[in-house]
Parts: sequence; structure tokens; C-alpha cells
Amino acid sequence: MVKHGLSNTNRLIKNYPGATGLKTGSTSLALYNLSASATRDDLSLIAVVMKAPSTKVRFAEAQKLLDYGFNNFSYQSFGKAGDLIQTISIDKGVQATIPVVLENDAGILLAKGSEKNIEQTVTIDENISAPISTGQKVGEISFSLDGEFLSTVNLVSQVAVNKMDIATMSTKVFSSWFNLLR
Repeated sequence: MVKHGLSNTNRLIKNYPGATGLKTGSTSLALYNLSASATRDDLSLIAVVMKAPSTKVRFAEAQKLLDYGFNNFSYQSFGKAGDLIQTISIDKGVQATIPVVLENDAGILLAKGSEKNIEQTVTIDENISAPISTGQKVGEISFSLDGEFLSTVNLVSQVAVNKMDIATMSTKVFSSWFNLLR
């Protein structure tokens, strides 16, 4: 049986916590170059070093760039797709309320420490009536930092709700009367 091995000239792969890869290269004209990537705490960064005088310098400079990014910035997640934001009332539906969820993941790159100043504003459309389909937009949630807009994500219905018809309405009225007589 023949064993095969892979060799990687990117020393950061072995020595830098969270390193995920990319590419080294060198030519007599371009000198030593490196595109390095790393991920920590949901934050992925890329450092590009060009025309370094030596291979040692290219790795040291890439590490400085990545360290700067990880020390000064963080990824702030506001929520994942499908996270429940609130339950809202609807008109003319076989159900009186629906769960409202984030349509997509929501998050942003921020300077460390600024995440405590994030404000969120939920805006729900007015007069929402059945029928409602799963995934139908019913509002949005906006995020801002110190009054500056950051991001908006649609809020959607997690469930489908049929419109109340005469048969459903009659059943509901008779059920209510029956419950009053008990």
C-alpha cells in the first residue's frame, strides 16, 4: 500500500489558532506573497501580504494583520433565520395569531465594545389579514448603532393561516356558545 502525504508551505496552518488556509507564492519579481485566512468566534478574516522581502516576514506580517482584526473587531449576530421575534394578531384567520421569525441570518462586523450600543426596531405591517402563507413578509427588523443604520431583515410568518370561511365561522360560534353553557 502506498501512502501519500500533503505538504503545505503556509506555516500559519500549523502555528496560528483558527487558520483556515489560502495561498503562498513567490517569484523573483513579486518576492514573497501570502493570502492567509482564519476564523474565530464566527469571524472570518483574510490577510494579504505582497512583496515581502522574506518568507519569515510574510508570515509575521500576515499574523499581525489577522491579530489586529481579531483584537479590534467581532461579528455580532442579531439572530439566525427562523428565530422567533414575536407573535402577532391577524384578522379573519382560522388562527388569531401567528409566530413571526427572521427570514435570514442577521449580523454585522463591529468594532469590539460597540455591540452594547446596538438598537433594534421592529416594524409590523398594519392590518394583516388571512390568508397568510408560510414565509410571507409581515414586517421587518432594523438594527442601528448610535443612530446609524446597520441592517434590516424581513420578518416573515412561520406558519400558513387560511382565511375564515362561513363553515369555520359557524363552527367557532357554536363552539363558543357550547362552552358558555358548560
